[in-house]
Amino acid sequence: MRKLTVALALVLAPLILPASIAAKPSAAAQTLVIDKQRIDAALAQMIASDRAGGVSALVWQDGREVYYGSAGFADRAANRPMARDTIAQIYSMTKPVTGVALMQLWEAGKFRLDDPLAKYLPEYANMRVYAGKDDAGQPRYVPADRPITIRDILRHTAGFAYGAGPTAGA
Repeated sequence: MRKLTVALALVLAPLILPASIAAKPSAAAQTLVIDKQRIDAALAQMIASDRAGGVSALVWQDGREVYYGSAGFADRAANRPMARDTIAQIYSMTKPVTGVALMQLWEAGKFRLDDPLAKYLPEYANMRVYAGKDDAGQPRYVPADRPITIRDILRHTAGFAYGAGPTAGA
């Protein structure tokens, strides 16, 4: 079965979202201008650099489509270009889908990016962080300098470990 890499909205977010949106909801979010040529150039660059064989992007704003673009091939062997109706197999969508859902809640004013995570998940209050080993060679944990924020979670900078191995909770 052929595999196809598809560029998603998160790859293009820095190209279409002004920096002010990352800080707080504002009137700027209401008047977002989509730079279609810049998105087209980013899609073309993904193909030119062999980062992907075929890509497409769709931007929906205020209940209507404001941009659709594609580049590369849906099937290189058959020389079939990417098209609006191309069916693509995509992987690892948990983070982008969750990120979009969270940003929709943020736009609706349901939370602030600098809210402490513990405001919504009290289990994350009073977090402790690894601070080396004690004289006996055992891990030493101390209170975190500040609470984990929603922004930390979205940027994957909260300090959570992945994979095998001991963690603070182990």
